[in-house]
Amino acid sequence: MSMPAQFEKEFAAFPLTLRTLVYAELEAGNEVVAIGGGFPAPPIGANVRLAKPVSTRPRQSAGDVIFRERNSSLYSGEFTDATRVYYVLEPPLPPRPVRDAATASLAVQRFRESMTMKFERWHDGIGYDLEILKTATPEELSSIEEMLLSHGTVDWRDVEALAALDSLRAREAVQRAHQSSSHEIRLAVQRHAPALLTDTDRTAALAAALDDAELFGGLTQALLEVETFHPPDIMSALLRGLMERDGGTAVHFAAMLYFLHGKSAEAFDWDHRPFFLRFNTSDLLEREIVTRELCDTIGVDPVRCIRPTR
Repeated sequence: MSMPAQFEKEFAAFPLTLRTLVYAELEAGNEVVAIGGGFPAPPIGANVRLAKPVSTRPRQSAGDVIFRERNSSLYSGEFTDATRVYYVLEPPLPPRPVRDAATASLAVQRFRESMTMKFERWHDGIGYDLEILKTATPEELSSIEEMLLSHGTVDWRDVEALAALDSLRAREAVQRAHQSSSHEIRLAVQRHAPALLTDTDRTAALAAALDDAELFGGLTQALLEVETFHPPDIMSALLRGLMERDGGTAVHFAAMLYFLHGKSAEAFDWDHRPFFLRFNTSDLLEREIVTRELCDTIGVDPVRCIRPTR
């Protein structure tokens, strides 16, 4: 397949990155159905409309190409560059059949019910009924996927369910969730879908949580992950937290550093609790004294803790 002659002149104005994308699609059997102005391109730009979704590259941003999933009645995804003047648009998705509660299968109804938050589920940390996914039909899985995507990733339960569903759209939603401003949601992605992330992604999110998350807002989850994943940037975050975080948090950081340096048997060893509790003070001079003691014990230059660099 080649570029139709009537589109060649307009297409020549597109940036090289987008022209390369379109040519790859044409070679793979896709077609260009139109080139012209209009949304989302500004008046000075244009868009290419493809007959089929892009298949020659992942539907995600990479390099100079920026991707956004739109799923509107006009198109389902857009590829552009940093200038946002020219666009490559995918066709709209076919309409999905809507099944209301009266016609939905028992499995779908059970899953919907498990998504209803009740005190016991919140208090006991109970997630959605993922056992249903193991025996659900393809049609039921599609309905459950739609429910989860419509609901959005508002806490760890949504991340866990999307990761268990493991469909293309679910994986894309999980990857988007890792860009959330919520430490709890980002760390849920790291816990339930680590294969979708690079070590760089994991380290950045984990270090950010150690720097400012609260114990019941992601910090507890971060410390659990630190037990088995602690590259140098994570160790540095723990060390600077001894002086920069509040006293209660510094207690947990001290305990974790003892454990990671082989000075205690577990992540919070109660045999050393009296020493750890000395970090729970707002007196910075007292905090510095005990920090120096800890650094001497674990063999770390105390300057890394007293005057940390980021």
